[in-house]
Amino acid sequence: MGAAPMVDPANVVQALVNTLLDVFDATRDLYQTLKSKQRRDYEHNLRSRGYRRSLDHVDDGPDGEEEIIMDKAAVLRTFDVGLDEVGTQFAVGDVISQAGLQSQIIVLQSAIITTFLYGPTSPEPISHHLKTLLAASREAGTTAVDILSAQQQRQLAVLSPTPRAGRSRAGSMKAPPYPMTATSSVSTALVRSRQEPPDEYSRTVHPAKTTILSRPPVPRTDTESTAFSGPTSYGTETSLHSNFCLYALDLQRHASQPLASTISSDPSPYCPYCKRSLHLSPGRSWEIFKDDGARERCFHVQNRFVVKCHREGVDGGYSCVVCATSASHETVCGDVNALVKHVWQDHTIGELKAEQDIVELVEKTPERRRDSVMAPPNHSRRSFSLGPSRSGRRRVEREVETLEIRAPRRERDG
Repeated sequence: MGAAPMVDPANVVQALVNTLLDVFDATRDLYQTLKSKQRRDYEHNLRSRGYRRSLDHVDDGPDGEEEIIMDKAAVLRTFDVGLDEVGTQFAVGDVISQAGLQSQIIVLQSAIITTFLYGPTSPEPISHHLKTLLAASREAGTTAVDILSAQQQRQLAVLSPTPRAGRSRAGSMKAPPYPMTATSSVSTALVRSRQEPPDEYSRTVHPAKTTILSRPPVPRTDTESTAFSGPTSYGTETSLHSNFCLYALDLQRHASQPLASTISSDPSPYCPYCKRSLHLSPGRSWEIFKDDGARERCFHVQNRFVVKCHREGVDGGYSCVVCATSASHETVCGDVNALVKHVWQDHTIGELKAEQDIVELVEKTPERRRDSVMAPPNHSRRSFSLGPSRSGRRRVEREVETLEIRAPRRERDG
């Protein structure tokens, strides 16, 4: 680690950020030391049992050092973006940011000191101390990013308040860094009409395209920037799954990260990074039904799944993260309805169960039509079916807005 850059004494927030970055480095160093000791102890234990071969890996879990690096990179990137947008006043900060950053430095330092002093004599295994360091790093990074982002919003509001669209980043419509090939438009979906007759329960059906994009696999780098919940800023676009917005990538990397307040609380949800509107209803989910031959399975597609599929830019669409696990192709949908319909039609029950943000419900809804999909509920009673309806069957079974899609006949008969 090189010498710390000289900082103007008046730039209190900049000095605190530099100190926090140094503490992240100390956290990583201690993590490496404990990890090496864990490996040596494990190999010694194997040899004491008569094993002579060397151990390649202690475990197959994620690289904790990389997580700490990501936490540090997120804080640094958030500070750089704030400094670029606000100016030198951002480096000075305010009392709220200064106190908050000081608190995070103390908390992370306390975790390091406690682990270093009492770890060797503690009855807890080394893996416990490693998890403690990672949790402390994650908490410090998350909170510091939120502190800096909140300061940026406060100072921008004082300097020159502008609408969200005006603050969208200029690079949101950049061409992807890999060639696109073999495109096809096959799927249609239900798109809500913005103007409805007040006395009718009909919905207008518009075609929404789903595009398959083939791309070569791109290796991951160790210098990717990340960020956390809240109106945060992010690093430069990475080569890994660069179809996705960087905030979507961050949600994919961190399974426990909650949605930002701009999505979970704002009446008009939007991405905290690319600022594009996300046509979601906070607290709602999409309900899809799949038939496994023996019984009907019900899954809830949560808003978090949709958010981590979105692409940067107003017309970016949504890239299915389930398809993105394959290095051969990606599926890009024009809107949320097309994405949900694609997930319902093109992915198996096993794939849905493997996705953490698609939750299977244990209780089966009675008298539900097989292979149907339901839109986020509201307080009206409206329904729409593709294909002729069954006589004698009620169209709406509970106080929700229902969009039912009947599976193609060849699929049902098969």
